[in-house]
Amino acid sequence: MTATVERQEETTKDYDEPIPLLVNDRAGSLRITAGAEQIEDIAARSGVNVRVISADSPDDARRKLQELVRNGAKRVAVAGGDGTIACAVQTLAGTDVALGIIAQGTANNFATCLRLPQDLPSAIRILKEGQILEVDLGRIGNTYFTESAGVGLFADALSMYDGVHKSIFRTVWTYLRVMLSARAHRMRLIIDGEPYRERAVWCEVANTFRIGYAVPVAPEAKVTDGKLDVVVMGDLRPAGDPPVFSRHAEAAPPNSAEVTMIKASEVRIESRHPMNVHCDDAIVSKTPVTITVAPGALKVLVDRL
Repeated sequence: MTATVERQEETTKDYDEPIPLLVNDRAGSLRITAGAEQIEDIAARSGVNVRVISADSPDDARRKLQELVRNGAKRVAVAGGDGTIACAVQTLAGTDVALGIIAQGTANNFATCLRLPQDLPSAIRILKEGQILEVDLGRIGNTYFTESAGVGLFADALSMYDGVHKSIFRTVWTYLRVMLSARAHRMRLIIDGEPYRERAVWCEVANTFRIGYAVPVAPEAKVTDGKLDVVVMGDLRPAGDPPVFSRHAEAAPPNSAEVTMIKASEVRIESRHPMNVHCDDAIVSKTPVTITVAPGALKVLVDRL
């Protein structure tokens, strides 16, 4: 069993300086979200001093965040979904700037894992009254992820799915296509230096307990334990077949014959044939790939206990 190290929040007084709040005008494609004027109005009535900045693309958001960091901002808030948050993290990770999150997306997985409120008045209040907590991120090369990275089913779905034009119909259609065409791949995993050989349909390296459209893939995952959760779904064989997860050719899975979960700091995934590798909601490369944890890489504002 891996020991869990919980990080304590930094106790801070109410923050009275103007807080830049970047709003993604395209967030929450599958739900109704608040606009800049509504957010400003709620902030004013809540006594929170915000300066709303609109962004109409990831590149635009990145440029504006980089400028805020260069100008010495101490807190930066972002209103959007998991994709917007992941974009902001690429700029804010490893800095002393604390990220405030106004959850405006479809799933809001990262905000949920941080136990952040998803009603506007409460979320805006935390920008002023919240505590700063250092949380972990995952990393592939120079790209950080908040939720997960991996190969197999989810990466295949992302490669088929047009994330720009989201809809329930496209989501269901993509899911059916992936499940009907799912097949196991031969993989070699090196987990914290230990080699494993797999025949699996899915290998996910998770930072949060749920990903995508709120799919709970890693129930033990925590963003403050300094580890990533490796989740391997074996070959989809009929019940009663031998276990599919083995270590050094030993057919002795610690959990079940279908799914195995291991906590790790570094994971390398190799495959006989190149496989798509996703990082959060984007395909970033092909196998082989090395995925590592970045402990305490991001400062976020959370509710006070």
